[in-house]
This record gives sequence, C-alpha cells and structure tokens, in this order.
Amino acid sequence: MPPVHVAVLDADTIYNSLAEMMRVQNWSQAMPTNALLISGPSKTADIEQTLAFGIHGPKALITLIIE
Repeated sequence: MPPVHVAVLDADTIYNSLAEMMRVQNWSQAMPTNALLISGPSKTADIEQTLAFGIHGPKALITLIIE
C-alpha cells in the first residue's frame, strides 16, 4: 500500500449519507459492481502491544473536492 491515498471527488456526487446515495442511485434495483467505504487510516496494537498505523491501508487520506 502507498503511504498516502489521494481521492478526487466531484462536489455534485457527494451525498449526506450512504442511505441517501443508495436511494438516489437506485441500489434496490441494481447494486454497483464495486462499492468501497473508506473511513481513514487503520491502526493496531496487536503486534507486541506497539501502536502501528497503516496496517490495512495508507497512513493518510487526502480528499480533493472539485466544484
């Protein structure tokens, strides 16, 4: 995994909630072939009780919103 993930979004494709997006995009009729929920960097202290970041993904998430 790269240490930084950069996401570029169109402002008109941002919804208030996942439920709103699912309704507007009519997921009840046909779900998309790929849907990802990214909440931010992961971390764990499982390994020798040492806190480690970026275990399952990047350490940082940068989001650019295009209007």
